[in-house]
Amino acid sequence: MPLTRREFFLAALLIATGLAAWWWLFVRDTDQSLTPSTERRPDYVVEGLRVVTLDSAGHPERRLSAQRLRHYPDDGSSELDNPVLVVYSDDGPPLHARSELAWINARGDEILLEREVRLQRDATAQSAPVELRTSELLVLPEVDYAETGHFVEIERAEDWITATDGMRAWLGETTRIQLFGRARAALAPSTDDDAG
Repeated sequence: MPLTRREFFLAALLIATGLAAWWWLFVRDTDQSLTPSTERRPDYVVEGLRVVTLDSAGHPERRLSAQRLRHYPDDGSSELDNPVLVVYSDDGPPLHARSELAWINARGDEILLEREVRLQRDATAQSAPVELRTSELLVLPEVDYAETGHFVEIERAEDWITATDGMRAWLGETTRIQLFGRARAALAPSTDDDAG
């Protein structure tokens, strides 16, 4: 029995649809197998990290602890969970830095602290304790420099200062801070003891 023109057209349409579906599945499977995974995977993980670096005289220079460290082979960087960094100074109390997350480049000269970032320095004979709080802070430890583009708050005894768009800080022998955005401050009046 010969096919009518309508039946022939429907049969051709079904065959074409089936071939198109087969071709689509073949191309999709091929594309997925050729596409490399974009998921970044560490080559090793360290739990309960504790590291101390010493200066040339054998005294502690830096102390780093973290709940977990993940090292990535593609760029040599590391990520840390709940890191605490202590930087010792010859002429004053140590600087304590902590956050929820941190990223360190392969050379270790660039550290990005993220979420609940706090930097604290204890009091000295000449200065009250200082605390800095922000949500993200880039630290360059070899040049004693730190910066953020996020809201920052700094407290020293009863004095405080905030900046909406971040700050830059040079933390060497003399500390210098540059604030960005809207800055607000409250400074307690000095007493006679402070003047002398």
